[in-house]
Order: sequence, then C-alpha cells, then structure tokens
Amino acid sequence: MAILEHRGTRTRSVLLSRHLVGRSSLAHLRLNEPNVSGEHAVLSWDGRRWELHDLGSRNGTTLDGKRLGAGERVAVKRGAVLGFAGAGNLWELVDDSPPVALARPLDGGEPVCAEHELIALPDAEAPEVTVYRDAVGDWVVERDGDTERTADGREVSAGGRSFTLHLPDIVASTWDAESLAPSLERLGLRFSVSRDEEFIAVTVLAEGGRTIDLGARAHHALLLALARARLEDQREAAQAPKGSGHPETRHGWLFLEDLAESLKLDEMHLNVAVYRCRQQLAGAGVTGAARLIERRKPTRQLRLGVSRLEIVSV
Repeated sequence: MAILEHRGTRTRSVLLSRHLVGRSSLAHLRLNEPNVSGEHAVLSWDGRRWELHDLGSRNGTTLDGKRLGAGERVAVKRGAVLGFAGAGNLWELVDDSPPVALARPLDGGEPVCAEHELIALPDAEAPEVTVYRDAVGDWVVERDGDTERTADGREVSAGGRSFTLHLPDIVASTWDAESLAPSLERLGLRFSVSRDEEFIAVTVLAEGGRTIDLGARAHHALLLALARARLEDQREAAQAPKGSGHPETRHGWLFLEDLAESLKLDEMHLNVAVYRCRQQLAGAGVTGAARLIERRKPTRQLRLGVSRLEIVSV
C-alpha cells in the first residue's frame, strides 16, 4: 500500500486511489494550516503510477522543491518529497505501491487495510464482517452468512464501531503467461488426514502438475468437513440413474448451524475459520480465494467452492 509520511512528525497517511489534500473537512489528508487551500492538491493512481495534481492552490504545491504550475500534473515515485503551501509542510512518498482496499473507523484511529483483497471487521480475530471481491469483480459485504454488493464510500458497522469503506476499482496487472497466477476455478485440493484427524494438511493442485503446500492448520478441519459433504453428493449423483441426480450447483451445501455443531465451534469461531481459510489461500497467490467457501442466501448454507477433491489417509 502507498504511504505518505510527514518529514517532521512522521505522521503517516495511507493513500486512497484518489487522495485529496487540503484544509476541507472532505480532504483525506487534512491540513489545518491557514495557508493551505481547502482543496489544495490530489494524489491519484492511474493504474501504473501515482500522479500529483495541483488544484490551483493559492500558495502552491512542490515536488522535490520545484513548484508545480496551477493545475499541473506530474508523476511521483517512492522517495519523492511533496510540499503543500511552503517548506514547513513536507511529506515523503515512502511507499508507492498500488492502493489497497481499506476501512477507516469514523471514531478515528488506524484504518483496517485489506490483506490480499480481504477486509475483516472489526479485525481478523473477530471478523463479524468480511469485505471482498466476488466472481465478477464486484465488492461485497458478508455478514451473518449473507452477502450483498457494496461500493466505495459506504459505511459499515462491526464490533460496535462504524467504518467507511474505500474500495479501489483496480484491475490486477496482467500475469506473464509462464507464471500465470492460479485461479480458484482451475484448482483442486488434496487433503492428507491422520486417522485421529488431529493432522489435516492441504495441498493445492494447480494446472501443469504444480502444487502449493498449505501445510497443516487447525482451520483445515472446516475445509475437510465441507470437502466430505461435496464428495458425498458427487458420489450419489454418479450412482443415480442418468438424469435423476442433483446438478453440481446443489452439491456440498451444509447449514451453518449444523457445520458449527459438527466442528464443536460457535458461530463466531466458525467465521474466524472461514476468514483464515480464505486468507491463507489468497496469501498463496490464488486469485478469487474469497470464493473458496461459498455462501447461499438466505439459507445460511456454506459449501466448498472447489469441486476437484481428494482425501488420503496418512
């Protein structure tokens, strides 16, 4: 994520895809000095780089000591020093990465930034709400087993706090064909399970014989339960007379309450496990990882979003 840091106080501002600087209450970086214009300048991401745009400020905007013309746009990169209305208000671009999705608490404090395009609110330890992209690239809010589309600027409440969502509309960079990022739709999962089921390791089966070792984690018990349900429905469909079995879209669905009871978890800890499963897969570089666990509204049902499954005993 991109960060602007004050050269004196070391105050930091995480940049949004369009980051307004000024004295206005609408500014994302609000500077209360009287020589700063209400809407002084804006930093924006153009899909490849950051640009600084002076908005016709009275006392000027500088880049590395050089004053921009009124309305001028210039590219900026890591290490650049930006000045707003004089040398006493200098900020350094200490990180010029693309903007990330984040949620700003309305009561102040640090923003909650997305990890691999997943936002957990109020935090990852108790995710009442999860925000992520769906299969068609729209942002959605998931709460209490239900999902709905959302948009940049929407307010969301979780954990007794209110947050404003800042959701960049950015298309990921095109992957090199030889190092194509694995997509959830083209993957399989292999479960290696001990007899007592204390050990559950998961391996991602990618195209071309590639594999990703996710190791053994406690939250893999959730994936295993969902995998078994989906495999059982697949077996029943295969054994049924032609045309009489359930379609694939109906395979593997389990009610949240039944799943929580079988895993001996309450709903909050089940939601934590769902988040950690998604986060681990996203961290492994898989695109669409949030769809690893699907939810069907309004039934409060879940299922595994992968159909190619193997379970082996170790």
